[in-house]
Amino acid sequence: MKAKLYFTLILLITLFQTEVKAQATAYANIFATVVAPAAMTKEMDMSAGEIIATRNATSNTLSVQNINPSENVNLSKNGKTNVAAFQVTGKNSTYAITVQNQPIILLNESANSVTVNNFMSETAMIANTGDGAQRIRVSANLNVSENQPTGNYDSTAPFNVTLNYN
Repeated sequence: MKAKLYFTLILLITLFQTEVKAQATAYANIFATVVAPAAMTKEMDMSAGEIIATRNATSNTLSVQNINPSENVNLSKNGKTNVAAFQVTGKNSTYAITVQNQPIILLNESANSVTVNNFMSETAMIANTGDGAQRIRVSANLNVSENQPTGNYDSTAPFNVTLNYN
């Protein structure tokens, strides 16, 4: 009898110590869309065209609107002038354009030099690509000296345009 009582007591203690827990499980899927980050590609190099440097020549400004030769610098009708152009792409990317501020040296075949400085972008402020692409133009000043030696002047290094985006 003692054994039955003892067994029943242990059984009752075990039943009362066991907690009954309820649970339910639900499931959800995960979705993501990966889009290309903002990117920039060069469309066109900068060209000052054909320049005729006369006495007291100073600079030739390649602005994003037009070419503004200074006094005593003439542009030949044979040369093609254009500012640099870049294409910015990316879906709804907010970005800012930074153009280098160090001068670039152009050299001709005889190692004569011309300096290009004051690089400017028409879109230096923050912009947004939306769903398409945007064209960015960059201008600069080409500084020619009095009676600049003739020749084809090319940059010794390209200038950089940086796309900062989030």
